[in-house]
Amino acid sequence: MNEASIFYDPMGLLSQRTNFNFIIGNRGGGKTFGFKKIVINRFKKKKQQFIWVRRYQTEIDTLTDFWADIAPFFPEDTLTVEANKCYINGELAGYLVALSTSMKLKSVAYPLVTTIVFDEFIIDKGRMPYLRNEAELFLEFYETVARLRDNVTAIFIGNAISIYNPYFVYFKISTTNM
Repeated sequence: MNEASIFYDPMGLLSQRTNFNFIIGNRGGGKTFGFKKIVINRFKKKKQQFIWVRRYQTEIDTLTDFWADIAPFFPEDTLTVEANKCYINGELAGYLVALSTSMKLKSVAYPLVTTIVFDEFIIDKGRMPYLRNEAELFLEFYETVARLRDNVTAIFIGNAISIYNPYFVYFKISTTNM
């Protein structure tokens, strides 16, 4: 957390240089905003692309205004979304992908993608269920993107709703290891 702000600052986490990172915090704490800022700056400075993951296609379909919250902070840039692709100043910067349909992408190459952000990886009660074998499905998608490269970082963003989720079970993460 940046002392000058009440909002989450992802730079400390990213300095750890780990492949899988889990961020859990209060709703509205700036987690999603912070990572949108990161992917915009990485693209503008290094042409590094990103993938923004949600669980279901219905969630992806609602992201037509993906850049709306952050666009005012980048007034010199044109941020758009067309057909599940994110553009910065007319250049392809990222992809919006539904984990539920990610198996269809096994033959797609993503050589410029260095960041995968899984937003809302923890499900709110009463919402759609987790996918069957979801952690394994994400790992397969990660490998589709990374293709044995070691420069692809996965960021899992979630609200502090429940410690129980398929990823913490799979990776054996508990409150005693935190």
